Amino acid sequence: MKIRATDKLFSLYIRRRDKWTCQRCKRQHEEGSRGLHCSHFFSRRKESTRFYPPNADALCFPCHQLWGHGDGKEEYKKFKINQLGENGFDLLELQSNTPEKHDEHIDILYIKNLLEEL
Repeated sequence: MKIRATDKLFSLYIRRRDKWTCQRCKRQHEEGSRGLHCSHFFSRRKESTRFYPPNADALCFPCHQLWGHGDGKEEYKKFKINQLGENGFDLLELQSNTPEKHDEHIDILYIKNLLEEL
């Protein structure tokens, strides 16, 4: 999947929002570290939640690998339910299944605004 400029900007926002800390193992990373990723619970393929902050968490590479595949996905789901609450998770799932088309320019403005609010 192609990584767009908006993906890079959104990834920076999530890592800053989470204070450069893996949300699973709590390991702190230096600002700008490539070892900390922006993990999407629902895939980036789903445009409706691609740049939706409740769908994303900062995870280190090993935790991202674990939660992104197989049995780890259930652990990630439990984490998201705990993080968002049952209703919040249900809304996230509904949002992820809602077809949506994005405008790259609007998305950049939206994510820059999120960054400014930090």
